[in-house]
Amino acid sequence: MSPFSFNSLSQKPCRLLEMPYTPFSFRNIRTYKPTLVWLSISFLFALCCVLPFYAQWVFELCGVVDIPPFLATLFGFLSIASVLFTPANRRFSTGFFIGILWFYWVSLGMRYFDMGWFIPIVVILVGIFIGFVFYVGLWCECLIVRFVFLLILSYLTPLGFDWIILESVFAYSYIGVDKLSFAFVILALWLLVKYQSWWKLLGIVCLILALDFRTFAHTSLQPYQMQGISTQIPQLYPEMSLKIKLIQSEVNQDIKYRIEQIHSIFEMYMQEVEQAINEGYDVIVLPESAFYVPIDMSNFTGFAPFERFMDLSEDIVILSGALREQFDRDTGEQLYFNSMFKFEDGKVSYYDKVLLVPFGEYLPSVLLPLVNLFFEGIGGFSSGEKFGYFDIKGVRFKNAICYEGTHREFYKDNPQYVIMISNNAWFVPSIEPILQKNLMKYYARIHKSTIFHATNRSHSAIITP
Repeated sequence: MSPFSFNSLSQKPCRLLEMPYTPFSFRNIRTYKPTLVWLSISFLFALCCVLPFYAQWVFELCGVVDIPPFLATLFGFLSIASVLFTPANRRFSTGFFIGILWFYWVSLGMRYFDMGWFIPIVVILVGIFIGFVFYVGLWCECLIVRFVFLLILSYLTPLGFDWIILESVFAYSYIGVDKLSFAFVILALWLLVKYQSWWKLLGIVCLILALDFRTFAHTSLQPYQMQGISTQIPQLYPEMSLKIKLIQSEVNQDIKYRIEQIHSIFEMYMQEVEQAINEGYDVIVLPESAFYVPIDMSNFTGFAPFERFMDLSEDIVILSGALREQFDRDTGEQLYFNSMFKFEDGKVSYYDKVLLVPFGEYLPSVLLPLVNLFFEGIGGFSSGEKFGYFDIKGVRFKNAICYEGTHREFYKDNPQYVIMISNNAWFVPSIEPILQKNLMKYYARIHKSTIFHATNRSHSAIITP
Protein backbone atom coordinates (compact mmCIF):
# COMPACT_ATOMS: atom_id res chain seq x y z
CA MET A 1 0.00 0.00 0.00
CA SER A 2 1.29 3.47 -0.84
CA PRO A 3 2.45 5.52 2.16
CA PHE A 4 0.27 8.34 0.83
CA SER A 5 -2.94 6.30 0.75
CA PHE A 6 -6.18 7.68 2.11
CA ASN A 7 -6.20 5.22 5.01
CA SER A 8 -2.79 6.32 6.23
CA LEU A 9 -3.80 9.97 6.05
CA SER A 10 -7.09 9.39 7.86
CA GLN A 11 -5.32 7.52 10.65
CA LYS A 12 -3.03 10.44 11.51
CA PRO A 13 -5.71 12.58 13.23
CA CYS A 14 -6.80 9.51 15.22
CA ARG A 15 -3.22 8.94 16.36
CA LEU A 16 -2.97 12.54 17.48
CA LEU A 17 -6.19 12.25 19.48
CA GLU A 18 -5.03 9.03 21.11
CA MET A 19 -1.47 10.16 21.86
CA PRO A 20 -0.50 9.45 25.49
CA TYR A 21 0.22 12.28 27.88
CA THR A 22 3.91 13.09 28.32
CA PRO A 23 4.70 14.57 31.76
CA PHE A 24 6.06 18.08 31.36
CA SER A 25 9.42 19.09 32.77
CA PHE A 26 11.13 22.47 32.58
CA ARG A 27 14.48 20.71 32.66
CA ASN A 28 13.72 18.33 29.79
CA ILE A 29 13.31 20.28 26.55
CA ARG A 30 12.04 17.15 24.80
CA THR A 31 8.77 17.40 26.75
CA TYR A 32 7.99 20.89 25.41
CA LYS A 33 6.65 19.90 21.99
CA PRO A 34 4.54 16.88 23.14
CA THR A 35 3.00 19.01 25.89
CA LEU A 36 2.21 21.84 23.48
CA VAL A 37 0.61 19.43 20.99
CA TRP A 38 -1.33 17.76 23.79
CA LEU A 39 -2.71 21.04 25.11
CA SER A 40 -3.47 22.30 21.60
CA ILE A 41 -5.67 19.29 20.90
CA SER A 42 -7.49 19.72 24.22
CA PHE A 43 -7.98 23.38 23.34
CA LEU A 44 -9.56 22.38 20.01
CA PHE A 45 -12.02 20.11 21.84
CA ALA A 46 -12.91 23.03 24.11
CA LEU A 47 -13.21 25.46 21.20
CA CYS A 48 -15.65 23.12 19.47
CA CYS A 49 -17.74 23.07 22.64
CA VAL A 50 -18.15 26.85 22.78
CA LEU A 51 -18.14 27.39 19.00
CA PRO A 52 -21.90 28.21 18.82
CA PHE A 53 -21.39 31.20 21.13
CA TYR A 54 -18.36 32.57 19.32
CA ALA A 55 -19.98 32.02 15.92
CA GLN A 56 -22.96 34.04 17.12
CA TRP A 57 -20.59 36.77 18.27
CA VAL A 58 -18.90 36.89 14.85
CA PHE A 59 -22.25 37.08 13.05
CA GLU A 60 -23.33 39.91 15.34
CA LEU A 61 -20.10 41.83 14.73
CA CYS A 62 -20.79 41.48 11.00
CA GLY A 63 -24.24 43.00 11.43
CA VAL A 64 -26.24 39.77 11.08
CA VAL A 65 -29.26 39.72 13.38
CA ASP A 66 -29.09 36.09 14.46
CA ILE A 67 -27.00 33.10 13.49
CA PRO A 68 -28.83 31.10 10.76
CA PRO A 69 -30.72 28.17 12.37
CA PHE A 70 -29.05 25.65 10.07
CA LEU A 71 -25.57 26.73 11.19
CA ALA A 72 -26.70 26.94 14.81
CA THR A 73 -27.88 23.33 14.52
CA LEU A 74 -24.60 22.09 13.02
CA PHE A 75 -22.46 24.00 15.52
CA GLY A 76 -24.68 22.68 18.31
CA PHE A 77 -24.07 19.08 17.22
CA LEU A 78 -20.32 19.75 17.10
CA SER A 79 -20.46 21.31 20.57
CA ILE A 80 -22.17 18.34 22.17
CA ALA A 81 -20.02 15.83 20.29
CA SER A 82 -16.83 17.51 21.48
CA VAL A 83 -17.81 16.80 25.09
CA LEU A 84 -19.45 13.44 24.47
CA PHE A 85 -16.31 12.06 22.78
CA THR A 86 -13.61 13.80 24.81
CA PRO A 87 -10.98 11.13 25.61
CA ALA A 88 -10.95 10.31 29.31
CA ASN A 89 -7.27 11.23 29.58
CA ARG A 90 -8.09 14.73 28.29
CA ARG A 91 -11.11 15.44 30.46
CA PHE A 92 -9.42 17.87 32.85
CA SER A 93 -7.48 19.85 30.24
CA THR A 94 -10.53 20.09 27.96
CA GLY A 95 -12.74 21.18 30.85
CA PHE A 96 -10.11 23.72 31.91
CA PHE A 97 -10.11 25.37 28.48
CA ILE A 98 -13.92 25.22 28.25
CA GLY A 99 -14.15 27.06 31.57
CA ILE A 100 -11.82 29.79 30.33
CA LEU A 101 -13.40 30.18 26.88
CA TRP A 102 -16.94 30.15 28.30
CA PHE A 103 -16.51 32.28 31.43
CA TYR A 104 -13.33 34.35 31.07
CA TRP A 105 -15.47 37.50 31.25
CA VAL A 106 -16.85 37.00 34.79
CA SER A 107 -14.07 39.04 36.39
CA LEU A 108 -13.87 41.87 33.83
CA GLY A 109 -15.88 44.15 36.12
CA MET A 110 -12.83 44.34 38.37
CA ARG A 111 -11.28 46.70 35.80
CA TYR A 112 -13.39 49.49 37.24
CA PHE A 113 -12.22 49.02 40.84
CA ASP A 114 -8.44 49.07 40.27
CA MET A 115 -8.35 45.29 40.65
CA GLY A 116 -7.32 44.37 37.12
CA TRP A 117 -4.43 42.35 38.51
CA PHE A 118 -6.96 39.93 40.01
CA ILE A 119 -8.66 39.14 36.66
CA PRO A 120 -6.22 36.44 35.41
CA ILE A 121 -6.32 34.77 38.83
CA VAL A 122 -10.10 34.47 38.68
CA VAL A 123 -9.95 33.22 35.08
CA ILE A 124 -7.50 30.46 36.05
CA LEU A 125 -9.60 29.50 39.09
CA VAL A 126 -12.73 29.25 36.92
CA GLY A 127 -10.84 27.05 34.46
CA ILE A 128 -9.63 24.78 37.26
CA PHE A 129 -13.15 24.46 38.68
CA ILE A 130 -14.73 23.51 35.34
CA GLY A 131 -11.75 21.25 34.65
CA PHE A 132 -12.42 19.42 37.91
CA VAL A 133 -16.12 19.08 37.02
CA PHE A 134 -15.23 17.48 33.68
CA TYR A 135 -12.55 15.34 35.32
CA VAL A 136 -15.20 13.81 37.57
CA GLY A 137 -18.03 13.71 35.05
CA LEU A 138 -16.13 12.24 32.09
CA TRP A 139 -14.09 9.64 33.96
CA CYS A 140 -15.55 6.83 31.85
CA GLU A 141 -15.92 6.80 28.06
CA CYS A 142 -19.09 4.68 28.19
CA LEU A 143 -22.46 5.99 26.99
CA ILE A 144 -24.34 5.79 30.28
CA VAL A 145 -21.80 7.92 32.20
CA ARG A 146 -21.47 10.54 29.45
CA PHE A 147 -25.25 10.55 28.92
CA VAL A 148 -25.99 11.21 32.59
CA PHE A 149 -23.23 13.82 32.91
CA LEU A 150 -24.47 15.87 29.96
CA LEU A 151 -28.07 15.74 31.18
CA ILE A 152 -27.32 16.84 34.75
CA LEU A 153 -24.61 19.40 33.95
CA SER A 154 -27.18 22.23 33.80
CA TYR A 155 -28.08 21.56 37.44
CA LEU A 156 -24.57 22.52 38.49
CA THR A 157 -25.03 25.94 40.07
CA PRO A 158 -21.87 26.99 41.92
CA LEU A 159 -22.92 29.61 44.49
CA GLY A 160 -26.25 29.98 42.66
CA PHE A 161 -24.71 30.78 39.26
CA ASP A 162 -26.63 28.67 36.73
CA TRP A 163 -25.20 29.61 33.32
CA ILE A 164 -23.56 26.20 32.71
CA ILE A 165 -26.36 25.00 30.43
CA LEU A 166 -24.84 23.08 27.54
CA GLU A 167 -28.16 22.47 25.76
CA SER A 168 -28.53 26.24 25.37
CA VAL A 169 -26.24 25.92 22.32
CA PHE A 170 -29.43 24.91 20.48
CA ALA A 171 -31.35 28.06 21.46
CA TYR A 172 -31.35 29.46 17.90
CA SER A 173 -31.37 26.10 16.12
CA TYR A 174 -33.98 23.70 14.76
CA ILE A 175 -33.43 21.40 17.76
CA GLY A 176 -35.69 21.42 20.80
CA VAL A 177 -34.17 22.82 23.99
CA ASP A 178 -35.99 20.59 26.50
CA LYS A 179 -34.24 17.71 28.25
CA LEU A 180 -35.97 15.04 26.15
CA SER A 181 -34.76 16.59 22.89
CA PHE A 182 -31.28 16.93 24.37
CA ALA A 183 -31.32 13.24 25.34
CA PHE A 184 -32.26 12.30 21.76
CA VAL A 185 -29.34 14.41 20.44
CA ILE A 186 -26.87 12.64 22.73
CA LEU A 187 -28.14 9.21 21.70
CA ALA A 188 -28.15 10.16 18.02
CA LEU A 189 -24.54 11.36 18.06
CA TRP A 190 -23.40 8.26 19.91
CA LEU A 191 -25.17 5.90 17.51
CA LEU A 192 -23.99 7.74 14.39
CA VAL A 193 -20.35 7.83 15.48
CA LYS A 194 -19.91 4.57 17.38
CA TYR A 195 -22.06 2.10 15.46
CA GLN A 196 -22.52 0.76 11.94
CA SER A 197 -25.36 -0.34 9.62
CA TRP A 198 -28.91 -0.10 10.91
CA TRP A 199 -27.85 1.48 14.22
CA LYS A 200 -27.08 4.63 12.26
CA LEU A 201 -30.68 4.63 11.02
CA LEU A 202 -31.79 4.61 14.65
CA GLY A 203 -29.48 7.58 15.23
CA ILE A 204 -31.18 9.47 12.40
CA VAL A 205 -34.56 8.68 13.96
CA CYS A 206 -33.31 10.15 17.25
CA LEU A 207 -32.26 13.33 15.42
CA ILE A 208 -35.72 13.64 13.87
CA LEU A 209 -37.31 13.20 17.30
CA ALA A 210 -35.05 15.97 18.64
CA LEU A 211 -36.32 18.50 16.10
CA ASP A 212 -38.66 21.29 17.14
CA PHE A 213 -40.81 21.64 14.02
CA ARG A 214 -42.21 24.97 15.21
CA THR A 215 -38.83 26.55 14.51
CA PHE A 216 -39.21 25.90 10.78
CA ALA A 217 -42.29 28.12 10.58
CA HIS A 218 -41.18 30.73 13.10
CA THR A 219 -40.83 34.32 11.91
CA SER A 220 -38.15 36.37 13.64
CA LEU A 221 -38.86 39.87 14.88
CA GLN A 222 -35.52 41.11 13.52
CA PRO A 223 -34.70 42.29 17.05
CA TYR A 224 -31.93 44.76 16.25
CA GLN A 225 -34.00 46.77 13.78
CA MET A 226 -35.37 48.86 16.61
CA GLN A 227 -37.51 51.13 14.46
CA GLY A 228 -39.62 48.15 13.39
CA ILE A 229 -40.20 46.56 16.75
CA SER A 230 -43.30 48.43 17.85
CA THR A 231 -45.06 47.93 14.53
CA GLN A 232 -44.45 44.18 14.56
CA ILE A 233 -45.82 43.53 18.06
CA PRO A 234 -49.54 43.77 17.13
CA GLN A 235 -48.98 41.44 14.16
CA LEU A 236 -47.63 38.63 16.35
CA TYR A 237 -49.66 39.43 19.48
CA PRO A 238 -53.11 40.78 18.53
CA GLU A 239 -54.06 41.07 22.20
CA MET A 240 -51.25 43.59 22.77
CA SER A 241 -51.90 47.04 21.35
CA LEU A 242 -48.96 48.64 23.15
CA LYS A 243 -46.17 50.45 21.32
CA ILE A 244 -43.01 49.75 23.31
CA LYS A 245 -39.70 51.50 22.73
CA LEU A 246 -36.58 49.72 24.00
CA ILE A 247 -33.60 52.00 24.54
CA GLN A 248 -30.12 50.78 23.66
CA SER A 249 -27.59 53.10 25.30
CA GLU A 250 -23.80 53.28 25.05
CA VAL A 251 -22.74 54.57 28.46
CA ASN A 252 -19.24 53.59 29.58
CA GLN A 253 -18.97 51.85 32.95
CA ASP A 254 -15.91 53.84 34.04
CA ILE A 255 -16.84 55.37 37.39
CA LYS A 256 -14.88 58.59 36.84
CA TYR A 257 -16.58 59.09 33.48
CA ARG A 258 -20.02 58.50 34.98
CA ILE A 259 -19.41 61.04 37.73
CA GLU A 260 -18.11 63.70 35.35
CA GLN A 261 -20.86 63.15 32.77
CA ILE A 262 -23.76 62.51 35.14
CA HIS A 263 -25.86 65.47 33.97
CA SER A 264 -25.34 64.85 30.26
CA ILE A 265 -26.07 61.12 30.65
CA PHE A 266 -29.29 61.75 32.56
CA GLU A 267 -30.31 64.45 30.11
CA MET A 268 -29.80 61.99 27.25
CA TYR A 269 -32.35 59.65 28.82
CA MET A 270 -34.76 62.53 29.32
CA GLN A 271 -34.52 63.36 25.63
CA GLU A 272 -35.17 59.71 24.75
CA VAL A 273 -38.39 59.83 26.76
CA GLU A 274 -39.51 63.08 25.16
CA GLN A 275 -38.74 61.71 21.69
CA ALA A 276 -40.72 58.54 22.43
CA ILE A 277 -43.71 60.68 23.40
CA ASN A 278 -43.47 62.62 20.14
CA GLU A 279 -43.29 59.33 18.22
CA GLY A 280 -46.49 58.07 19.82
CA TYR A 281 -45.12 55.27 21.99
CA ASP A 282 -47.10 53.98 24.97
CA VAL A 283 -44.12 52.63 26.91
CA ILE A 284 -40.40 53.37 27.00
CA VAL A 285 -37.90 51.05 28.68
CA LEU A 286 -34.52 52.40 29.83
CA PRO A 287 -31.63 50.04 30.72
CA GLU A 288 -30.55 48.74 34.10
CA SER A 289 -28.79 51.41 36.20
CA ALA A 290 -29.73 54.10 33.70
CA PHE A 291 -29.83 56.28 36.82
CA TYR A 292 -26.97 55.01 38.92
CA VAL A 293 -27.92 57.11 41.94
CA PRO A 294 -30.95 56.77 44.24
CA ILE A 295 -33.93 58.21 42.39
CA ASP A 296 -36.83 57.48 44.76
CA MET A 297 -39.03 60.35 45.89
CA SER A 298 -38.21 60.19 49.61
CA ASN A 299 -34.56 61.05 49.01
CA PHE A 300 -34.72 63.11 45.83
CA THR A 301 -37.93 65.14 45.92
CA GLY A 302 -36.07 68.04 44.35
CA PHE A 303 -34.05 65.95 41.93
CA ALA A 304 -34.82 67.36 38.49
CA PRO A 305 -34.87 64.06 36.53
CA PHE A 306 -37.26 62.55 39.05
CA GLU A 307 -39.64 65.50 38.86
CA ARG A 308 -39.48 65.50 35.06
CA PHE A 309 -40.21 61.78 34.95
CA MET A 310 -43.28 62.36 37.10
CA ASP A 311 -44.51 65.02 34.66
CA LEU A 312 -43.65 63.04 31.51
CA SER A 313 -45.38 59.93 32.84
CA GLU A 314 -48.71 61.63 32.20
CA ASP A 315 -48.05 60.97 28.49
CA ILE A 316 -46.05 57.73 28.52
CA VAL A 317 -45.24 54.85 30.86
CA ILE A 318 -41.55 55.05 31.83
CA LEU A 319 -39.64 51.99 33.04
CA SER A 320 -36.09 52.66 34.16
CA GLY A 321 -33.34 50.99 36.12
CA ALA A 322 -32.04 52.97 39.08
CA LEU A 323 -30.40 52.63 42.47
CA ARG A 324 -32.77 52.61 45.45
CA GLU A 325 -31.74 53.16 49.06
CA GLN A 326 -33.65 52.38 52.21
CA PHE A 327 -32.83 52.82 55.89
CA ASP A 328 -33.33 49.66 57.93
CA ARG A 329 -34.55 50.73 61.37
CA ASP A 330 -33.97 47.27 62.85
CA THR A 331 -30.28 47.10 61.99
CA GLY A 332 -29.53 50.80 61.63
CA GLU A 333 -27.98 50.15 58.23
CA GLN A 334 -28.51 51.87 54.90
CA LEU A 335 -29.60 49.27 52.36
CA TYR A 336 -29.14 49.58 48.61
CA PHE A 337 -31.25 47.86 45.97
CA ASN A 338 -30.85 47.39 42.23
CA SER A 339 -34.34 48.33 41.12
CA MET A 340 -36.68 49.08 38.24
CA PHE A 341 -38.87 52.17 38.66
CA LYS A 342 -42.20 52.50 36.91
CA PHE A 343 -43.59 56.00 36.30
CA GLU A 344 -47.20 56.10 35.14
CA ASP A 345 -49.84 58.84 35.34
CA GLY A 346 -47.76 60.90 37.73
CA LYS A 347 -47.24 57.99 40.14
CA VAL A 348 -44.15 55.91 40.84
CA SER A 349 -43.61 52.33 41.95
CA TYR A 350 -40.49 50.21 42.18
CA TYR A 351 -39.47 46.56 41.86
CA ASP A 352 -36.27 45.37 43.53
CA LYS A 353 -33.96 42.78 42.06
CA VAL A 354 -34.44 39.44 43.81
CA LEU A 355 -31.78 37.22 42.22
CA LEU A 356 -28.40 38.89 42.70
CA VAL A 357 -25.22 37.96 40.83
CA PRO A 358 -22.78 36.04 43.07
CA PHE A 359 -19.69 38.21 43.71
CA GLY A 360 -20.99 40.88 41.32
CA GLU A 361 -23.85 42.15 43.51
CA TYR A 362 -23.47 40.18 46.71
CA LEU A 363 -20.98 37.95 48.48
CA PRO A 364 -22.10 34.47 49.57
CA SER A 365 -22.11 34.53 53.37
CA VAL A 366 -19.88 31.47 53.59
CA LEU A 367 -17.10 33.37 51.77
CA LEU A 368 -17.57 36.80 53.33
CA PRO A 369 -15.03 36.35 56.19
CA LEU A 370 -12.38 35.09 53.75
CA VAL A 371 -12.93 37.89 51.23
CA ASN A 372 -12.86 40.55 53.95
CA LEU A 373 -9.34 39.43 54.85
CA PHE A 374 -8.22 40.93 51.53
CA PHE A 375 -10.93 43.52 50.80
CA GLU A 376 -12.08 44.87 54.15
CA GLY A 377 -15.59 46.27 54.33
CA ILE A 378 -16.71 44.99 50.95
CA GLY A 379 -20.49 44.79 50.65
CA GLY A 380 -23.15 44.66 47.99
CA PHE A 381 -26.81 45.04 47.14
CA SER A 382 -29.68 43.79 49.23
CA SER A 383 -32.10 41.34 47.68
CA GLY A 384 -35.74 42.16 47.01
CA GLU A 385 -38.46 40.10 48.65
CA LYS A 386 -40.37 38.94 45.56
CA PHE A 387 -40.47 39.29 41.79
CA GLY A 388 -42.31 42.29 40.42
CA TYR A 389 -45.47 42.13 38.32
CA PHE A 390 -47.31 45.08 36.81
CA ASP A 391 -50.05 45.81 34.29
CA ILE A 392 -49.93 48.34 31.48
CA LYS A 393 -53.23 48.92 29.68
CA GLY A 394 -54.46 45.47 30.61
CA VAL A 395 -51.26 43.62 29.64
CA ARG A 396 -49.49 41.74 32.44
CA PHE A 397 -45.69 41.92 32.60
CA LYS A 398 -43.11 40.34 34.87
CA ASN A 399 -40.06 42.40 35.75
CA ALA A 400 -36.52 41.05 35.29
CA ILE A 401 -33.30 42.87 36.02
CA CYS A 402 -30.36 41.44 34.05
CA TYR A 403 -29.27 38.17 35.72
CA GLU A 404 -32.85 37.37 36.74
CA GLY A 405 -33.89 37.00 33.11
CA THR A 406 -31.35 34.21 32.62
CA HIS A 407 -32.23 32.22 35.75
CA ARG A 408 -34.54 29.18 35.80
CA GLU A 409 -36.18 30.24 39.07
CA PHE A 410 -37.53 33.38 37.42
CA TYR A 411 -39.49 31.38 34.82
CA LYS A 412 -41.16 28.91 37.18
CA ASP A 413 -44.58 30.52 36.67
CA ASN A 414 -44.19 30.64 32.85
CA PRO A 415 -44.60 34.42 32.42
CA GLN A 416 -46.11 35.33 29.05
CA TYR A 417 -44.49 38.77 28.82
CA VAL A 418 -41.26 39.86 30.47
CA ILE A 419 -39.69 43.30 30.53
CA MET A 420 -36.00 42.92 31.19
CA ILE A 421 -33.31 45.56 31.66
CA SER A 422 -29.54 45.01 31.63
CA ASN A 423 -26.27 46.87 31.91
CA ASN A 424 -23.64 44.87 30.03
CA ALA A 425 -21.03 47.62 30.18
CA TRP A 426 -19.31 45.67 32.97
CA PHE A 427 -18.34 42.87 30.58
CA VAL A 428 -17.86 44.29 27.08
CA PRO A 429 -16.06 43.50 24.91
CA SER A 430 -16.72 39.81 25.56
CA ILE A 431 -19.17 37.03 24.73
CA GLU A 432 -21.24 37.75 27.88
CA PRO A 433 -24.03 39.55 25.95
CA ILE A 434 -24.18 36.57 23.56
CA LEU A 435 -24.46 34.09 26.43
CA GLN A 436 -27.15 36.26 28.00
CA LYS A 437 -29.10 36.46 24.77
CA ASN A 438 -28.73 32.72 24.22
CA LEU A 439 -30.09 31.90 27.68
CA MET A 440 -32.99 34.31 27.20
CA LYS A 441 -33.91 32.55 23.96
CA TYR A 442 -33.48 29.18 25.69
CA TYR A 443 -35.93 30.07 28.47
CA ALA A 444 -38.27 31.88 26.09
CA ARG A 445 -38.64 28.68 24.05
CA ILE A 446 -39.13 26.45 27.08
CA HIS A 447 -41.65 28.67 28.88
CA LYS A 448 -43.31 30.30 25.83
CA SER A 449 -42.28 33.75 27.08
CA THR A 450 -41.75 36.93 25.08
CA ILE A 451 -38.96 39.09 26.50
CA PHE A 452 -38.63 42.84 25.86
CA HIS A 453 -34.98 43.56 26.61
CA ALA A 454 -33.46 47.06 26.98
CA THR A 455 -29.71 47.19 27.49
CA ASN A 456 -26.64 49.34 27.87
CA ARG A 457 -23.58 48.49 25.70
CA SER A 458 -25.22 45.58 23.87
CA HIS A 459 -28.15 45.08 21.51
CA SER A 460 -31.67 45.65 22.80
CA ALA A 461 -34.11 43.12 21.43
CA ILE A 462 -37.41 41.32 21.60
CA ILE A 463 -36.79 37.63 22.27
CA THR A 464 -39.65 35.41 21.12
CA PRO A 465 -40.39 31.72 21.93
